[in-house]
Amino acid sequence: MRSSARLKYLVHTLGVDGFRALVEKYLGQKMEPWVPLPEWKYLDWMGWHEQGDGKLMLGINVEQGRVADSPGLRVKSCLRALVDNYGVDLLLTPSQSIVLRNIQPAQKYDVEAVLREHGIKLIDEVDAITRKSIACPAFPLCGLAMTEAERVQPQINARLLAVLRMMGMGSDDFVTRTTGCPNGCARPYMAEIAFVGSGPNAYQLWLGGSPNQAERTAVATSIFKMKFEDLEATVEPIFAMWRSQRNSPTEALGDFCHRVGVPVVEEFMAAYEPGAWKGMAPAFPPPPAVETPTATVGVASDLLVKIEEEASARGLDAPSLLDMIVREALEG
Repeated sequence: MRSSARLKYLVHTLGVDGFRALVEKYLGQKMEPWVPLPEWKYLDWMGWHEQGDGKLMLGINVEQGRVADSPGLRVKSCLRALVDNYGVDLLLTPSQSIVLRNIQPAQKYDVEAVLREHGIKLIDEVDAITRKSIACPAFPLCGLAMTEAERVQPQINARLLAVLRMMGMGSDDFVTRTTGCPNGCARPYMAEIAFVGSGPNAYQLWLGGSPNQAERTAVATSIFKMKFEDLEATVEPIFAMWRSQRNSPTEALGDFCHRVGVPVVEEFMAAYEPGAWKGMAPAFPPPPAVETPTATVGVASDLLVKIEEEASARGLDAPSLLDMIVREALEG
């Protein structure tokens, strides 16, 4: 039955020992005792990588895992062309994306050209929030869905990123997930911040999962029916607290919420006034501006406006951002 299709329901019905016995019956041998694992790190294998045999592999981001053709983005046709013309193998990832394998080094730029021709971005063109987000299909494909997930995830990503940029946190990111119901098919309970469908245009908020997707799950907040239109008002105080109270420049949102505890986060949210982040000093201010320039460089006015916008979104000034960009380009 569809309502009992998840593996976790079978484990719940049989119990752990019963489930193990059933697996051993099909396997034909006893399962070995578990062994300690090395520290887990979140790796999505996006972008170019050597695969160890002289060939290359390329991870491409597929938003919400939907392989289809639409105006301006022809994922299905692109994959068909790559398989037919370059003989690549495809691996599906747990983050709803695809890794293209067995690419000859001489074909690297040809493969990139095919991707661009079909509207597919390389990973350095994909924002980090989108890269770390997934959603379940929900409406109109799932009969259990209470609200939207896949179709609104791009909008959620854009709105979360807009709030971060407004607060000078454009360089921060986190694992975020959305589902259309509490069954959790997109693993929202592992995310740093998740939105779990609880009714029409309403979501329960979960916080505190590990950025490395290991060791712990997120924790449900008391916000059980966050209206979709209230997304920005809900996350602004969370980001403000994270920005002003984190214990290191790299403390992830999930680690922060886990460390201070969801009840403390909720107390902060209850007392927060919209826009109050402007009066809260960041726990770790951005690096100081570059010293007084010893030379001047001409920059087109439209480019300067863009640099100033991006610098503000990252909590920097324009000279500092420009200095970082040039040094990275020259020094790698």
